[in-house]
Amino acid sequence: MGSSKRKSRWTACVLVLGLSSLGSGFARADFQAGQQAMQAGDYTKALREFQAAAARGETRAQNDLGVLYERGWGVKQNYEQAASWYRKAAEQGFLQAQTNLGYLYETGQGVIRDYEQARALYQKAADANWAQAQNNLGSLYEKGLGIQRDYTRAMFWYRKAADQGSPQAQNNVGYMLETGRGVPRDDVNAMVWYKKAADQGYAQSENNIGALYERGRGVAQDTATAIAWYRKAVEKKNPQAQTNLGFLYASGRGLPRDDKIAVELFRAAAAQGFAQAQSNLGFMLAEGRAVKRDYLAAKALYEQAIEQGLAQAMMHLAVLYEKGRGVAQDDAAALTWFRRSAEAGYRPASQRLFAVYTNGELGEQVDPVRAKLWADRVQ
Repeated sequence: MGSSKRKSRWTACVLVLGLSSLGSGFARADFQAGQQAMQAGDYTKALREFQAAAARGETRAQNDLGVLYERGWGVKQNYEQAASWYRKAAEQGFLQAQTNLGYLYETGQGVIRDYEQARALYQKAADANWAQAQNNLGSLYEKGLGIQRDYTRAMFWYRKAADQGSPQAQNNVGYMLETGRGVPRDDVNAMVWYKKAADQGYAQSENNIGALYERGRGVAQDTATAIAWYRKAVEKKNPQAQTNLGFLYASGRGLPRDDKIAVELFRAAAAQGFAQAQSNLGFMLAEGRAVKRDYLAAKALYEQAIEQGLAQAMMHLAVLYEKGRGVAQDDAAALTWFRRSAEAGYRPASQRLFAVYTNGELGEQVDPVRAKLWADRVQ
């Protein structure tokens, strides 16, 4: 199975959803009624009330009407309509709508993906001190989306949002400290920022605290405490925590080994599209651990994880081709996937290629030069 990859966050860019807190003009009765209806889960009534207020140009109602269309609450989901209503409010300077519209441009939902438009919208709201826009702008700098990657600028914007109490940004500051992006690596201070976010119930930070305890980074190694933090995040259905806790069950580390629970956790995280969980669930299916052995289902899960660039899944797929499990035995395909996995930085794949060229396997001749090349990657 291999160890689960513990990325320190699930995403840096989350759409601001829910009720607006700022707006222009005096809130009229229908907008207030819409807020009350949304809080009560009566989205049909919220839609009706927001439509009335939005038609008069009330920015808060326009933004929240966009939210209803984006989420499909009380109306058929329609990203184009969401973008249209966000734009109406954004053009009037409504900061939350600028951020929400920017996110649609970043993700290509309802509009043609345009990172430059996303950056421009985030920048307007960030300059006006809107925390979510500051966080999202930091994400663009960190990822280098439509802009030159710049960890220092990313950290600058994350910190501005974090100082306003944004738990997502606090988590991202912790991640930058943990990985040494834009700042010297500092696990102790990473823990401080993760705890700020966790104190607000932010599930990803709860997971990240668990990972630091599990690895003994910034704190004394403590698997029991790690498990407790993972469970907090699992209760909120965080897919990374589901995967991490599932791995501990599957490996019997700190918990009695229980493949059935591991499979349930991997399945829950895989259903959310989490690549490591897809790979781990595929492995359980390929091995027939707590489930009926199913190589074809395993292959499909590996391919889903590979679409997200997961190197471990590439190696698992290589093994299927090498052994002819669920697919025709194919040395060339196996070699290709071992190589892609190794080139993506997965050490076990480099070790396998070292053996291939040392022993002359998978249709390859003994080749000491290539063997040394892959051995050097393992160091």
